[in-house]
Amino acid sequence: MRLNGKISSIFWKGLFTLLPLYLTLYFLWWLLESIEATFSQFLKAMLGSYYVPGMGLLTALLIVFAIGLLLQIYITQHLNHALNKFIGKLPILGELYISLQSIIKYLTTPTKPARQEVVMVHFENLNLNMLGIVTRTNFEASPAGIGDESLISVYIPMSYQIGGFTIYVPKTSVTPVDLTAKEALKWAFMAGIES
Repeated sequence: MRLNGKISSIFWKGLFTLLPLYLTLYFLWWLLESIEATFSQFLKAMLGSYYVPGMGLLTALLIVFAIGLLLQIYITQHLNHALNKFIGKLPILGELYISLQSIIKYLTTPTKPARQEVVMVHFENLNLNMLGIVTRTNFEASPAGIGDESLISVYIPMSYQIGGFTIYVPKTSVTPVDLTAKEALKWAFMAGIES
């Protein structure tokens, strides 16, 4: 019986080692296949028998590069800003778009602002602690009624990155944590299961 248990344990260890790799590769394959399928329809209609598999993906990469190149031009930046403003005004979709855009910009900006301190927020009356990221320590430029000099704003991420919320707490109710913002988001995403 012990041999069966050991064999089973080894099998599960191997499976759980390979599963994240398999799921990552499967997601990447699915993404590439979806991009190829989307663009290949147009290319097949235009090129006919000259179409070669992979041209859809190549076309998508060239379009992304061209958009990035165009955004280097001053006037295109203004057009992009106007488009973002328009999409931002759309009900529901605008909120989602702006939130996703802000998070992507925050995570991909090489030089992060100094407000990236990760903290543990203590709620003594609830006997509760929450991991968060300090987003603001100075409220001088904020609208009236939001924050004061005794408060800081802290973003509390939710598991699976479906959102989070910003809380305003006294500076004295937080303790710095030795994590980067990226590590804190990963910790929240994994619900603290694995560091």
